[in-house]
This record gives sequence, C-alpha cells and structure tokens, in this order.
Amino acid sequence: MGIGSGMLLPTRPPYRIIGDMANNTNNELISKPSDLLRDPDRDTITIAQAAAILCVSVSTAHHAHRRTGYLMDGVPVLRVGRRCVVSTSAMRRALGIREPI
Repeated sequence: MGIGSGMLLPTRPPYRIIGDMANNTNNELISKPSDLLRDPDRDTITIAQAAAILCVSVSTAHHAHRRTGYLMDGVPVLRVGRRCVVSTSAMRRALGIREPI
C-alpha cells in the first residue's frame, strides 16, 4: 500500500518544546526552537536545542561535537563542567541571523 493509495501518514507538529524553552525571560511562550536565537537575554543553548534548530537528531549533533569539538562549521561547543552548551551568537553568525536588539 503506497502513499498515493489512501494510506494515512501519522502527523505531528512541525516542532516541539525542548527543555526550558517555555521558561524564557520575556514570559512569552516560545513556539519554535529557532525563537531561542531571537531571545536577546539568552547567551547559550543546549546541544539538544541547537539540534532542533538545525533539524538534525540529537545523536547526530552529539556525534559531531565529540568528533570535532564543533556543532557545525564556526560553532564550537563550550564545556562548562559536565555540561556542553552552544553560544547563541555563534549559531546566529553561522546561520546568517542578525543579533537581536
């Protein structure tokens, strides 16, 4: 039974809330992972949140970090104790997004 033969595919929202994305400092619900990069008060995001922004799996993002030390070209992963985070300004630069005011 193919897709064109009446088979219904499971549907899901195009994005999901990850971690503390709903607890931003502006008291607004962040509806998309990319909204994390538009928050001027946020300096870092987790690797899982960065993976959602890039539309890759978390395991792919962690594998890239362990292999190269970078999430993607120009975006280093910062280790703070046992926690690994990504700079939002580095993500913005790599993705061509202007810094929020």
